Amino acid sequence: MLAAWIADESKRAGEIHPAADNNWRLAPIAGDKKLDIRFETSPSDKAAVFIKEKGQYPMNKVATDDIGFAIYQVDLSK
Repeated sequence: MLAAWIADESKRAGEIHPAADNNWRLAPIAGDKKLDIRFETSPSDKAAVFIKEKGQYPMNKVATDDIGFAIYQVDLSK
């Protein structure tokens, strides 16, 4: 469905300009058990600042893996 929309918009306008506009969110996940959702990313200060300034959900750096990637925990309960 997304590919069809991109094709239609490209034909209509000649190009598309994707941009993050924060017009959607994941619904909060509630439950009896605490979720432990993590992702890996660059360990750089630049990445940390980006996450702090642009993150849509509470995120905390919880570790660095064996090869140096930063591991962040995401709170999707809010």
